[in-house]
Amino acid sequence: MINFLYQAITIASIPLTMGIIPKPASSNAPLVMVSQASSIDFYRIGEDFLGKKDYKAAIEAYTQAIKLNPNFAEAHQSRCLAKLAIDDYVAALVDCNSAIRIRPNYADAYRIRGTVRLYLKDIRATINDWQTAANLYNAQGDRASFEYMMSRLKNVQQELQRIQQR
Repeated sequence: MINFLYQAITIASIPLTMGIIPKPASSNAPLVMVSQASSIDFYRIGEDFLGKKDYKAAIEAYTQAIKLNPNFAEAHQSRCLAKLAIDDYVAALVDCNSAIRIRPNYADAYRIRGTVRLYLKDIRATINDWQTAANLYNAQGDRASFEYMMSRLKNVQQELQRIQQR
């Protein structure tokens, strides 16, 4: 899969870090051009695969991005989304937790983690995460996302009340 991803980088014309390995003075071997993909290159490839709903390829690309930069919160969060799409909720939760550990004010990671927790039927944790996301969106001036989260919160709180009344 790694070779495929390196080919995808070339095909996608993503800028690569280029380097030349100089030949030893006593060698007749030609110069060798090498390219090294960055974590951002793999992240962009993952985003492309995610958009095409090729979730396993997206996960592999995000994994490569994370290997190159373990503190790449967006790659953890996007890999969480891809894992959520293939119903791997526990692994998705781990990735969302990593994104939040790296960036504690990452509203999107809280929103998505709340969704993962909803699928895991942990409604109280869902409410907590979505409330945190709403608060962060509001503090960051993202009114549309704040209102969206408040709407989702209202719906899930009503569902929780229905469950508790049974």
